[in-house]
Amino acid sequence: IINNLKEKIKAKELRLVIAVGVREKLKKYFTNNIKELQLDGFINILCGENMKDYFEKFNQALRTTDILMTKPSELSFYAALGIPIIIEPSIGSQEDFNRRWLMHVGAAFLQENPKYMDQWILDLLESGDLAEAAMQGFVEIEKMGTYNIEKIIANKK
Repeated sequence: IINNLKEKIKAKELRLVIAVGVREKLKKYFTNNIKELQLDGFINILCGENMKDYFEKFNQALRTTDILMTKPSELSFYAALGIPIIIEPSIGSQEDFNRRWLMHVGAAFLQENPKYMDQWILDLLESGDLAEAAMQGFVEIEKMGTYNIEKIIANKK
């Protein structure tokens, strides 16, 4: 994906953030493998020293995120923030349910062939399809889940 998008990244048409959690080995792997591409800060590897640090960095990165490309895990619910999702292949039945749900509400697109990402991602951007998915997620997905869980736990109605 990085090699496929490198010209768009160099031209400052795209910025890419790769979130690796707290996996220092993955951070080093990506850092070493993208160094020679000279992408001048338009590709960043997001890694935390611990989970709290990672979540803080991740939440900060979301403030400037236009598209979230992920397997349909718990990150699926970020579509409620108005961030369209590009769905990578799922792992397990819960992610299969999340994929179907995201597609049903219209907040996501299935990942197409990464070899041609520079073509299909720009088609989705230029056609307005990603903007429409962002709006669908924002309008259709419940946003008060945490508060509802808190009420249930506290036996509030």
